[in-house]
Amino acid sequence: MPRQISEEKLREYSDLKRFFEVWETQLFPNQFFRADHPHHPVNALAAIEQRFGRSRALAGLKQAINDNLELAVDYEPDLIALIDEVLHQSGAPTLTQLLAHQSKLLRAILRRGKIRNNTEFYIVSSLLSDTSTDRPESEAAVLGAMALAYEQKS
Repeated sequence: MPRQISEEKLREYSDLKRFFEVWETQLFPNQFFRADHPHHPVNALAAIEQRFGRSRALAGLKQAINDNLELAVDYEPDLIALIDEVLHQSGAPTLTQLLAHQSKLLRAILRRGKIRNNTEFYIVSSLLSDTSTDRPESEAAVLGAMALAYEQKS
């Protein structure tokens, strides 16, 4: 039976779902599955939501969006502005807003000194594997230790 979801998480799910739908259908249409195919990412999300509920679907949705954000960090500012405009016109959070949120989340993880869940672990892991970013060695060491501690706990 699906778990209950708070109003705040319901709003977050709705916003992120809208972002994901626009990303997968308008901005970067899936190359492998037509929009009406059951394995198209948007349809797969709907199936997960129906089968397991929004709470479980939210966790997977966050990870899918983090994949998109990981790709987007290398986009040119002009492309980000175009993407932001399409998302804004569609009533979805902008790429810039989600990148800023991810940056804020990373700062919170560093302040806390601990990774709390798989989404945070995924964010930290992707940052550690990104060799194109000039990250201070001390910060990378702290993030690496937190990632290791989380992996050992899980």
